[in-house]
Amino acid sequence: MGVRRAPQIDNLDARHEMIAEQLRHVFAAEQRPLLIRSLVFGVALLLIPQVRTGLVDLFLVSLIVPTPAGPAMVLVFGLWLLLFSLPLVPLFLAWSLPGVGRLGLPKRSIGALCLLIAYQPFRFYLDGVFYGAETLAMVARIHEQFPIVWAVKHLDTPSVFGLVVWTVFRRQTARPTEKILFHWLLFVCALWAAGAFYDFYLGVSLPVDLRDSIN
Repeated sequence: MGVRRAPQIDNLDARHEMIAEQLRHVFAAEQRPLLIRSLVFGVALLLIPQVRTGLVDLFLVSLIVPTPAGPAMVLVFGLWLLLFSLPLVPLFLAWSLPGVGRLGLPKRSIGALCLLIAYQPFRFYLDGVFYGAETLAMVARIHEQFPIVWAVKHLDTPSVFGLVVWTVFRRQTARPTEKILFHWLLFVCALWAAGAFYDFYLGVSLPVDLRDSIN
């Protein structure tokens, strides 16, 4: 009498076969242009935390107001943030590639969009909730002097509702390249919304640059 395999082993083998089949489909020759596009969009995501955290503004300030270790320190922070952000690339590929050849937006993306919509009421409350009094005062001055900075910080809110309109009209007919762009904007909105916890340097270069040009 043969040895019976455990059901758990059979299920595991079936899952491995299913994953292998999905990978074969993703890396098939006809899917390579979509794979390359997804990879390009995934790499582009690495720029978002650099901008959203205000490291770009901080680097500009270090150039406008030179200090011995200013630019070097910001570059080191930027490299650390880049390394910390690298998992965004495989995460985006894992999110955008399955089923990319089929028409319509996947349910996982619609569900993630619903979560972002539900987060919006808390979005404004959580802005700067972990900042100190001195930082809050600095941020308030920048927002008062440059309302555009406040608008940029909250750019995810109109973007999310733009994605809602996109979903309503293209939920069942979105084409592969369009879906990759939709997923990328979904990731950008999520990163932008999360930036409420660490964005106090965003826009800090504007008053410094204005002061320097006046002088």
